[in-house]
Amino acid sequence: MYAVSVPALTVMWRQHVGGSPFGLLLHSGHLFVSLFAAEAVLELEPSSGARIATHRVPAAPAVLGVDDMNRVIVAGRQGSLASLDGASRPAGKGFSVAISGHDVWTEDYDRSFLQRVGDGHRVNLPLAVHPFWIAPGGPGKLLVSAEGADEDADPGAVFQFDVMSEAFTTLTSPRDPDQVLQSGSQVLIAAHGDREVLAIEGTQTRVWARGAPAVALAVVPGMDAALVVVNDHE
Repeated sequence: MYAVSVPALTVMWRQHVGGSPFGLLLHSGHLFVSLFAAEAVLELEPSSGARIATHRVPAAPAVLGVDDMNRVIVAGRQGSLASLDGASRPAGKGFSVAISGHDVWTEDYDRSFLQRVGDGHRVNLPLAVHPFWIAPGGPGKLLVSAEGADEDADPGAVFQFDVMSEAFTTLTSPRDPDQVLQSGSQVLIAAHGDREVLAIEGTQTRVWARGAPAVALAVVPGMDAALVVVNDHE
């Protein structure tokens, strides 16, 4: 784990955590890190990286979130949604979790559907692609990035999903889209296979960071900028 200052990108601290770190979440003054290969979520002090606690969770924890009860939750590739108090509920066998209103949604990567946690309601994707990342996309909306059968060669898709009507709108079809997020009126997409970041606003699409194999994004508070994480060895 590295903490860097912006915009200088000076390394402030470094902490070895092991276990293939995946999801990051800042919540209530603490930094939470899921360890995909270690069945755990670490709780760190964000100004120093010092370890506060280790929380045991089901296998293959990935993206972290906060539910409407202010609990930290983590999606699991083995089909669970866990909270750090030890509770676990059935979910899609995927990597991500997103909140819309009072509902918690997960995705099932292999079987290509979204799953609402609690009642297990499932909604199939409109195309034969594999959902990797879901995120809030404005009131009553979710954003879904999905990979093609061959993530590096086949077109994937990024959808906007209307939670009430359960209708999908296809926003774009890049190869291997990874993280997607809403920033103001823009949808930002780390298009790893196309080696760029897409910024969609209404009917307009702009390309940022050409040539960068983007896998993750973070909007910098108070700055008209985003950090782009690249990985040329995925």
